Amino acid sequence: MSEINTIKTTSQLALNTNRSSNAQVNSASDKMQGVAVNSSAVDTVSLTDTATQLRSLQQTLADAPAVDTDRVSALKAAIEEGSYNVDPAELASNMINFEQQLG
Repeated sequence: MSEINTIKTTSQLALNTNRSSNAQVNSASDKMQGVAVNSSAVDTVSLTDTATQLRSLQQTLADAPAVDTDRVSALKAAIEEGSYNVDPAELASNMINFEQQLG
């Protein structure tokens, strides 16, 4: 009788092991199929109008010269000629406004 119980227990153990292995193989197969489906999906990017305008503005600023050479030349000429006048009240007002805008 004890031999029958041993055989039955061993058979059940083998059956349970096979079921567990099959479940792991099926799970791995399901995961791989999910990866294959996900990898074939196409990624897209869509930009808002604001982002498109910002990109255009950045390009415009990048293309613009950092210094307005015509303005610099005109100021140099006015200073050399002695015709460049500074209004102290206007200069002070502009400096105060600038500082206030900085916060």
